[in-house]
Amino acid sequence: MIKLSNRLKKIAELVDFGASVIDVGTDHGYVPNFLFENKISRDIIATDISKNSLEKSIELTRELGNEKYIRNILANGIVKENRDNIIIAGLGGIQIAEIILNSIEISKVSKKLILQPMQKANILRRELNNMGFEIIDEEIIFEDDRYFEIILARYSGKKESLEEIDFYFSKVLIEKKDKVYLDFLRERKNDIEKILNSFVSDNSRSKNRREELFNLLKKTEEVIDEISS
Repeated sequence: MIKLSNRLKKIAELVDFGASVIDVGTDHGYVPNFLFENKISRDIIATDISKNSLEKSIELTRELGNEKYIRNILANGIVKENRDNIIIAGLGGIQIAEIILNSIEISKVSKKLILQPMQKANILRRELNNMGFEIIDEEIIFEDDRYFEIILARYSGKKESLEEIDFYFSKVLIEKKDKVYLDFLRERKNDIEKILNSFVSDNSRSKNRREELFNLLKKTEEVIDEISS
C-alpha cells in the first residue's frame, strides 16, 4: 500500500471518482499508483520530461502490477488525449501556466485542473484568468515547514476584471476563513515587513518596489482581519 505525503494525498483526494487522469511531472509515480490502488481511477497517464524520473514510475507501476491501468509516457507536459482531470503538481506557477497554454484545447475540455505550484501562485492565478479558466476551489497544506497552495480550475471562457494585487490572494480560502491560510498570511506579513525594513536604496526602481510591497502588506493585513473576524 502506497503512503503519500499530506500534500500528495490531498491532491489525490481532489481527483473525481472514476475520472480519467493525467499526472504531469509524475516523478516517482506515487499519485497514479495511489489513485488506482484506492479505486479512484482505472485510466491514468503518468508523464515526466525526465527519463530517470519516469523510469522510477515505470518500476513502481510494474512492481505493483498496475501496468494495465497506468500508462507511463516520456513527455514534456500534457499528451494529446482528453482527460477528465489534469494534475500538475510540484512545478513553478509560471511553468504550470505554460504547460496549460501549450495544451490549451486539451485543458479546456478537462472537467478539472488540479494544480499545485511550488511558487508564483499569484502568476498562475493571473494566467488562468487570462486564459478563461475559473478557480472553483483552493486548498492549502502545511508540511515540512512550508505551505503548499492547491488550485482547482476549469474552463469557463470568462475573465474577471481584477487588479494585479488580487492574484496574491485566494478568494476561496478567504471565504472559507481557512485557519491554515490565516497562518500562511501571517507568515507572509512578517516576511514583507522584514523586506521593507531591509531597503537601503532610494533609486526609482527601489521606491516602486517598496510601494508595491507596502500595498501588498496593507492588503495582507486587511485579509488577515477579515478571516480573523
